[in-house]
Amino acid sequence: MRPFAPSLTILSGLLASAVSAHAVQAENLLSNGDFREDISSWSRLDLVSYDAGGAASPGSARITLPNRPEGSDAMLQCVAVEGYRLYDLSAAARLPERPGHSGGVSLRLQWHALPGCQGPTLRGAPSLDFSFTEPAGWQVKERRRIPAPFEAVSALVVAVARSAGEEPSPIFVDDVVLRRSVEDEDFFIPTAASVRGAKGERFETDLWVHNPAPANRMFALTFWRDGRPTTPVVLHVGAKQTRHLPDVLSTMLGQRDAAGTLQLSYDLRGGPMLVSSRVVTVNPESPGNGTGIPALRRDEARTSAVFPGLSGARDDASGGFRVNAGAFNPHAAPVEAVFGLYDDAGTELGTFTRTLEPGAWLQVNDVYREAGAEGIATEGALLAFSARLPVFPFVIAVDNRSGDGTYIAARDVPFLP
Repeated sequence: MRPFAPSLTILSGLLASAVSAHAVQAENLLSNGDFREDISSWSRLDLVSYDAGGAASPGSARITLPNRPEGSDAMLQCVAVEGYRLYDLSAAARLPERPGHSGGVSLRLQWHALPGCQGPTLRGAPSLDFSFTEPAGWQVKERRRIPAPFEAVSALVVAVARSAGEEPSPIFVDDVVLRRSVEDEDFFIPTAASVRGAKGERFETDLWVHNPAPANRMFALTFWRDGRPTTPVVLHVGAKQTRHLPDVLSTMLGQRDAAGTLQLSYDLRGGPMLVSSRVVTVNPESPGNGTGIPALRRDEARTSAVFPGLSGARDDASGGFRVNAGAFNPHAAPVEAVFGLYDDAGTELGTFTRTLEPGAWLQVNDVYREAGAEGIATEGALLAFSARLPVFPFVIAVDNRSGDGTYIAARDVPFLP
């Protein structure tokens, strides 16, 4: 364990008067990462011994490496993790100056889909690299917000040492930490627009952000369009204030004549913020009210849902309604989404499938037509949705006369014994 060193402080004034204290940093997932008394809990220790150090540097792991320029696994430890989460990896190393020596040590992180770090490696993460070429003394390095693959259930932390020289060279490792990141809170508005509709109306998304804390806060807005995020725009909201952003895509993000998914992020350490939105219907001939669209947290993404309440929502000669459905894929991998339309008796009227590319937003206009059920009268229709990975599905029934939409909330698929 090295001597205590103060950590970096948050910019003064940003959260100085926040209601709650900063979130307590997550505990180290590694056992004995600070080597207080020994090197227990670590495996593959043929090259490793315990170094008691002295008053200035008590307790560390000492790797004594012969001439191995290609590198060798010196010590490792497996821990349980959660997929689709962010992690921080940090460590300290001391490489005494030795003329004629080269090499160093790397702390590496490997993800596994099976407990106990069994089976093949899913993929690795950027390593922490310490070199003899850097100044002598303790070096401290950190990588923050490393994303775990969705399938990950365990992670292997490995210290890989390498050395080129005539005599074995000692390398000291200490304070190895793997912990959950202090994550930002992310809200996703699954469908947002600043665009002209099919009947001549215009749809514009208004956003409200409420800050209940007695301190000025910042939040970032990102718009996902065609599978790509825009550069985030950072905005402020005052203490205990609510900020209204009309036609937010056009006015704040420069995205006119666009539709996609809006993401809002903020630092949780200042306490919660409240987010709501409404797609306003701008139709001079028949003014409409629009519809509220919920802001969903990242963990509210889902793999299945049913959308009841499509009664009368069909495009027929009477004017009626049309039903649009879609989804946003927050993953870095493609996801296949399946939509199924059923009548009030539970009879399948048709299905259709779409592949959501990474970061892609999809909207299918008029699901009755898409499912091959155009013109079929139903008074209790239901739309079912399923996907392999959790995404953000949405369904909106649009009144063809005013252009007003009605957001239909996703419901969990009931569990039947």
